[in-house]
Amino acid sequence: MKMTHVINAIESPFDGVVTAFFFEPGELVSDGELLAEVEPTATVAAEESA
Repeated sequence: MKMTHVINAIESPFDGVVTAFFFEPGELVSDGELLAEVEPTATVAAEESA
C-alpha cells in the first residue's frame, strides 16, 4: 500500500537559510521529529543585536 503525506508550510518567525537536513529522500519520519536546521540571515541577526 502506498501512503502519501503532505507537509504544510509553517510560518517561520524569521528569514533564514537551511543549513542541514536530518532525513534522506524516501525516509519515513515521525511526527515532531526535527527535519532541518535553519540559520537566520544576517539582517535578522543584526536586528536582534540592536
